[in-house]
Amino acid sequence: MSSCPPGCCCPRPGLLVLCETLGLRSLPRSVPLSTSALSVARNQLCNVDHLLQPFSGLQELSLSHNLLARFPRGLPSSLESLLLQENRITYITSGALRQLRNLTRLDLEDNRIRAIQPGALEALNKLQVLTLKGNKLTHLPLNLPPSLTHLDLSANCITALDLPSLSSLVNLQVLKINSNCLRSVPESAFDSLPRLRSVDLSNNLWVLKMATDLECTEPVHLAHRLLLNLSVMAICPQVLKSNERMHQLDSSSALKRKLETLREKPAVQSSFENTRDVGDLSEQRSTETTAGLLHKARVLPEHYTLETLTYEECLSLNQTQSESPSHLKPTVFILDGEQKLCTQSHTISCNMFLYLYIQRIHNCIFHTESSTRDQ
Repeated sequence: MSSCPPGCCCPRPGLLVLCETLGLRSLPRSVPLSTSALSVARNQLCNVDHLLQPFSGLQELSLSHNLLARFPRGLPSSLESLLLQENRITYITSGALRQLRNLTRLDLEDNRIRAIQPGALEALNKLQVLTLKGNKLTHLPLNLPPSLTHLDLSANCITALDLPSLSSLVNLQVLKINSNCLRSVPESAFDSLPRLRSVDLSNNLWVLKMATDLECTEPVHLAHRLLLNLSVMAICPQVLKSNERMHQLDSSSALKRKLETLREKPAVQSSFENTRDVGDLSEQRSTETTAGLLHKARVLPEHYTLETLTYEECLSLNQTQSESPSHLKPTVFILDGEQKLCTQSHTISCNMFLYLYIQRIHNCIFHTESSTRDQ
């Protein structure tokens, strides 16, 4: 039979069958026996003991998010992946998985497991990924298979690391034991794990004795230095560099948003005609000076003006444009009758031009103020 059970989804009829979120209280009767991957997740299954044994070719099975109170019995030995997260399983007996010797992945996350009998997982010689996150374990399971590469024991109640249980995991690469009740870690806890490359020990109940005497051994540039004397920058320089980079990106984004809202203003603004904006200057001399300078340094239409764009913002904009090319038209500035083209390939000339222009305004105002005070 290769038909798809009513209400289910069968992308590959007879091979892949998905019967999820259907409110099922029992397995669909019309699932083809040739199915190799079956999901009955997010239903209301309480017991599937021995009901799946006829599926001799079943390799992947998901029973997650159901109401199973114990580990299912009579599962086919062909299973390679078994997902049982978010059920109500409270313990694992020594014979519950004896026949599942082909398992490579077992997920028991977010159950209520308080105990795993010694040797319950020992026969799983092909098991690579074991997830026991979010249960009620108080110690490491005993006699774990040496084939494990990923072990997740996070969010349990484990109070101590059992060294004999860890020492046999010679292939372990990733260990997560964060969010437990560990108070300390034996000095040689991970010495027997040659392939270990990641350990998560965060959010535990650490007790540090004689913290003032703690020294770093690695990396080399921090070796033999007291931990309490090290700054965050010394320990994790890349974190601060990343934050600085993000700040620069945020500043660039804010600048772009500001520039998008700006429009060209008239070359001679009334604010420049009002001498109060530049100090108590002579009305006639100030108006003539600033108006003359602005006439000599005007920006062509559809571009930003010096009033709305500071020098620092211009530098930041040029840097942003050089990092991510844009399609903005080049801006032409006219000063004393000379044209200077400001494009991405001429950012230095543009910057120097703006700097000199601002300096000229500054010198002019300073000279005018000095003359006023002399008068």
